[in-house]
Amino acid sequence: MSINSEFLGKDVTVQISLPDTYRHSDNFSYPVLVVLDGATQFNHAAASAHFYSTYAAIPEMIVVGVSLKNRLAFFTHTEPDAFVGRAGKADLLTRFLQEELLNQLNKQYRVAPYYVIAGHSLSGLYTSYLAVKGNTKFNAAISISPSLWWDEATIVTDFEKKHSTSGAKTFRWFLSMASEPNEMPEAFERMLLALEKKSKSGLYYKYARFPDETHDTTPVVGMAKGLQAIFSDWNAVPEIDIMPLSNLIKFYEDKAKEFGYAFPLSAHQYNVYGLKATYEDKPAWGVEILEKGTETFPNSEILWDSLATAYSLNKNLPDALIASERALELAVANNSIFIAEIKEQNTDLKLSKK
Repeated sequence: MSINSEFLGKDVTVQISLPDTYRHSDNFSYPVLVVLDGATQFNHAAASAHFYSTYAAIPEMIVVGVSLKNRLAFFTHTEPDAFVGRAGKADLLTRFLQEELLNQLNKQYRVAPYYVIAGHSLSGLYTSYLAVKGNTKFNAAISISPSLWWDEATIVTDFEKKHSTSGAKTFRWFLSMASEPNEMPEAFERMLLALEKKSKSGLYYKYARFPDETHDTTPVVGMAKGLQAIFSDWNAVPEIDIMPLSNLIKFYEDKAKEFGYAFPLSAHQYNVYGLKATYEDKPAWGVEILEKGTETFPNSEILWDSLATAYSLNKNLPDALIASERALELAVANNSIFIAEIKEQNTDLKLSKK
């Protein structure tokens, strides 16, 4: 879609990728990942968000790609003498993102009040600017090989002087550096040193170096690792450990203190945690989790099919068949990519009944 921006004075191309579970509920809301340089970075960012959320490593997210032609103007926050009239309009971009883009997204989609922004190179400078400036609607930023060298590394110098941000809320920042020449890694290392000395300001950061990547190839791995870093320790059961539903709910209530937002369990989380419990010899836990999942996401063929599995392993064949029939009905209606697996389980359950 296109948004006519009053602040930028132009039409801005915006791409949207909704979670594959978006149709599974009428009221569940999703955090947002805004990806700058959307023309080149949107597709792999959406793929990473989809993949990691499917396994409950990160929340399911609405991914938004934003494409701007004049990168130099809008991704820089200062206007050096050599760039008079051509740079330093980052505050206008911020107004567009926060007052126009996010408002439009909230009108059109079920958006949760947790926003992540990602950028590479000059747009990575901009996301770094948001991270150290504070007072932003965004809750986290990913800066991949950011151009921190801009204007004699003024962003680093300013942060070295105060070692804090002006934001009161918790903010998470991931920054990375590929194999880059000269001033790029120098400014990056200076920023890391400044971050080590920072005051307790609510700014939490992680970083990575990718020496085997170039400036052009690093966005793919940087985005994937950035999402993992922003949501590190977010997954309640990343290995084979399992929890009953009450413990899962308590886990994410406690996470609200860390993130400043209470993430409700998503469809994929119910699915992952319910199946893990089922397969790790706690089918009753799995049933409870998946029953709650189908209550929250009544149109999810995935959850109904998994609930059928849990019922079956809990020796409850009648309810397993009911759940399986519902899964098959939804899969057919929605032309689900899982229809073959759902049909297979449905057939097996019917044969077991005979």
